[in-house]
Amino acid sequence: MKKKKNLIWLFFIPLSVLCIVLIPMTTLVLSGYIAEEKVTSFLTEVLPYVLTSSTIAVFFYHFSVVRLNKVLPWKRYFIIRGIVDLILVISVTSLVISLMHYIFGGGSFYQKLVELKEVNAPVEGIFALPLVENILFIVAIEFIEVLSERNELELNLEKVEKAQLQTKYSALKNQLDNHFLFNNLSVLSSLIYEDIEKSDRFIQEFAKVYRYVLTISEEMLVPVEQELDFIEAYLFLLEIRFEESFSVKNDLDTSVNDYLLPPLSLQVLIENAIKHNRISKRYPLHIHIFQEGDRIVVANNYQLRDTPDTTSTHTGQKNLVEKYKLLSDRSPNFFIQGDQYIAELPLLSQ
Repeated sequence: MKKKKNLIWLFFIPLSVLCIVLIPMTTLVLSGYIAEEKVTSFLTEVLPYVLTSSTIAVFFYHFSVVRLNKVLPWKRYFIIRGIVDLILVISVTSLVISLMHYIFGGGSFYQKLVELKEVNAPVEGIFALPLVENILFIVAIEFIEVLSERNELELNLEKVEKAQLQTKYSALKNQLDNHFLFNNLSVLSSLIYEDIEKSDRFIQEFAKVYRYVLTISEEMLVPVEQELDFIEAYLFLLEIRFEESFSVKNDLDTSVNDYLLPPLSLQVLIENAIKHNRISKRYPLHIHIFQEGDRIVVANNYQLRDTPDTTSTHTGQKNLVEKYKLLSDRSPNFFIQGDQYIAELPLLSQ
């Protein structure tokens, strides 16, 4: 939709050139400063080519600016980008002048313009006209792209705010639902009579889980180190609950601490593994967390429940994908490889 709107705006740029030429020219003709036959000659022989070349140049600039914004954004490469834009304008202007010279047979085109002005204007001065025109074109297109990117950013921010509210609601719902409370309180009630020290730590980790969910509810991204600290507490509760039926191997090192993740990303993947797979002494669930390039991988042995969880809406992974769409051009991957279910989360830079 954004591209279509931008392309529509591009047609107004050459049309503005037409207005800039026709309005003063009509005034001069009516005032008697320019002969009507010279104006007719200009309109029929010169102006069609000017409009055609202007339209082609405008769309070429748009094509170039869109790609340069990705490769050489102004914020990061201000000087280099300015030089590239200048080279682009000079190159297109030279091409336009060469085509004028070729189409109109040498100097006849420039001669028409000189005769139109009815003065002995130097040809070098006429060379400056296409240059000024092309500078105005690229400035107009850069301005349109800046406005477009700003509008898109505002739209994305609005979507992120909605996603944050949804994340806050979903996180509280998932973590504070009756099943979660019942399961952990049941574990705690039996643990108190068996191991006081372990029950004390269980309460501390239980509180840490709730505290994290409440504190990150307004955040779009969190440091991986902070997410891992929460996951450690979350996994402790699960390991106490499932005992030897559940194990997690974490092979992440400190190098991932320089990156960011959407909050509760790892928790969603671990929760999905528990929700959709069998967990028992006979069928233990093993989760492996490790880094592969610029991604965190969460893998588990694939052993689907005999009876699918009908209460699951399968929105966890969809919400993750939507969050990444708003925050980055990268996306999580989910696939089955042999007897393993693999989930890959892109690590985002600060």
